[in-house]
Amino acid sequence: MALKIDMSKAFDRVEWDFIANMMLKLGFPSKWINLVVRCISSVSYSFLLNGEVCGNIIPSRGLRQGDPISPYLFLICAKGFSCLIRRALAEGKITGFKCSRTGPVISYLFFADDSLVFSTANDISCVAIKSLLTTYEKASEQVNNYNKSALCVCPSLSTSEGERLAALIGVNLVECHEKYLGLPCFTGRSKRAVFADIVNRVWNRIIGWGEKLLSVGGKDTLIKAVIQSIPTYAMGIFRLPKGLIKEIQRLCARFWWGGTDENRKIHWCAWDRLCSAKSEGGLGFRNLETFNRALFANQGWRILKNPNSLAAKTLKGCYFEGLQFPESPQ
Repeated sequence: MALKIDMSKAFDRVEWDFIANMMLKLGFPSKWINLVVRCISSVSYSFLLNGEVCGNIIPSRGLRQGDPISPYLFLICAKGFSCLIRRALAEGKITGFKCSRTGPVISYLFFADDSLVFSTANDISCVAIKSLLTTYEKASEQVNNYNKSALCVCPSLSTSEGERLAALIGVNLVECHEKYLGLPCFTGRSKRAVFADIVNRVWNRIIGWGEKLLSVGGKDTLIKAVIQSIPTYAMGIFRLPKGLIKEIQRLCARFWWGGTDENRKIHWCAWDRLCSAKSEGGLGFRNLETFNRALFANQGWRILKNPNSLAAKTLKGCYFEGLQFPESPQ
């Protein structure tokens, strides 16, 4: 089972004493801890009302979002939750899972305030997770948003059993977690349906610019800086279907030549030619299919440079067990 945890107002609820105690346990010197506590506690808030600044509120907890040190302090807070999970894992209350026979055990994934916890779908794991959540909430003053948190179980488990396990934790049961960090957790057989949102976002951008009188240079800049950057994040992790990439490039070409549903314009040059370098007679637009492969090569470089990372070990166990990455057949 996979539990997605959503902390309510994660940065605003952090207890300052909890940060200080965590830093002390992690071995930070007392002088450094006092400096950090002074930085986060010497905060005051004012309100802009009818164009005038008024009020002066001094908070008793919380971290300011946008403060350069806030993300690092929040990681220290998350370290406390991580230690609780590791202790439950050592005691056998939480088991985690393996993607392959030789892969590492994955018990949790953290990124800022987004958390995924993995374990065997049984009563012991659910009670243990509920207990460690309660312990963490009492220590840090953070509150789990049980309405937004959700549990996903394997398809072999019945819906009634899944709902019973979700009730033990106090969350909702979902068929699958739709997204994590803005990307789909599962792609299934139809990637085009999963990533159709990318095409919709491109189309919405183009519609917004359709009524404006744009120069050739303006269109060039918008295509390169805005439209072709929309799928970049997804392409860094997934290989997008060729049909979806062609659809995005078709919309780019339509915007470039100024065509509409009522008034279609002639495309005087193939899009592949426009994607050539300017020195070769093109305009330097990205070939998204080639760019997708280049981003995958970047992931390969990370695996080669950091072979001991969790991602590298997991992929090695799944796709090239006993081989080096360049020798992988997949």
